[in-house]
Amino acid sequence: MRTAKKPYKPEGGIVALARVRAKLTQRELAELSGVPQATIARIEAGSVSPKFETISRILAGAGLEMRIQLAPRDDHDEVLEARYNSLSDNEKSRADERHLSNVAMFQEAGKKAGLHKKRGS
Repeated sequence: MRTAKKPYKPEGGIVALARVRAKLTQRELAELSGVPQATIARIEAGSVSPKFETISRILAGAGLEMRIQLAPRDDHDEVLEARYNSLSDNEKSRADERHLSNVAMFQEAGKKAGLHKKRGS
């Protein structure tokens, strides 16, 4: 049975995407942005909701800036969550296993493509 998950926080995904695009470790991004590595880790994990100023500093450290625009609302996350919640426990387990397998596959492909640096290198 699944445990309750934290609400999705887009800030973590934005910071992680910026860091991966810049081919930086959390530690390297911390040095470049002046934001502690532990704070970057908590933002990426969705444990904290940073101020816009903090996100801007982190993105600047990765050589990026945030540009915001208004767009029609996209409810695909809610649709996927409702679909998942309608599954039986057995179906949820199979879906979770497929998800973990896909994540592992993409991580391996990222390593082969040089998108993930080894710690300390």
